[in-house]
Amino acid sequence: MTEVVVRNKQLLSQLNEFVDIFFNIDGYNDKKYWVRDPHDAATNGKLYCSDEYFHKQKAIGEKHTGFPEQHFSQPVSRMAEQDPEKWRGIRDLVRMRFAETLGVHSAALFNYYPTGGHVGWHTNWNAPAYQILFTWSRTGDGYFRYHDPVKDEIVTVQDTPGWACRHYYFGAKSEPEHHCWHAAYAGCDRITLAYKFLSGEDGQTSGKGTKKDELAQDLRDDLIAEIEEE
Repeated sequence: MTEVVVRNKQLLSQLNEFVDIFFNIDGYNDKKYWVRDPHDAATNGKLYCSDEYFHKQKAIGEKHTGFPEQHFSQPVSRMAEQDPEKWRGIRDLVRMRFAETLGVHSAALFNYYPTGGHVGWHTNWNAPAYQILFTWSRTGDGYFRYHDPVKDEIVTVQDTPGWACRHYYFGAKSEPEHHCWHAAYAGCDRITLAYKFLSGEDGQTSGKGTKKDELAQDLRDDLIAEIEEE
């Protein structure tokens, strides 16, 4: 997992605009938008992002689907389905128009995490791709965790107030050398946007070593350079 410094003032201005729009919509913190599993997810997020749960999830082996089994968040796409007049505009702005601005293949995620929100340990091996993730934190009270397979250790990256960015290649199930077990916890308001470049033909398998894979890497690298450009 590699950190990217957001220096591009125009992109940063757009990202800050998303935050302003979201939090100025009445009812953004309404519990009716909660998506949580299991039932205690709203109170036990730190447990589901712990070392203990990493080892428990990893021990599942091939039964792991790639999706997080423990999570508590508010996917804005789901919010837009419930109240389209409120949330469709910001959803489309982030998932469609900003994706076009970035030149990515598609948006993978637009989630709001209230205090205690989290996504438990998972790999995304069901959807292999090069991903760029933008994360906003109100106070920096939260973190992103991932397992470093080379050092065989869990790395915790503390959030900071405002926007952070990182990227990684999330490998397919058949690519254990590229599996990225990761989790994240929000101790305050947190927003995550994720965008991807596909390397495989169907979005489910790797295209490593193909022309499409080379193109995906080039597009990712071009975007990273744009993000870091002052």
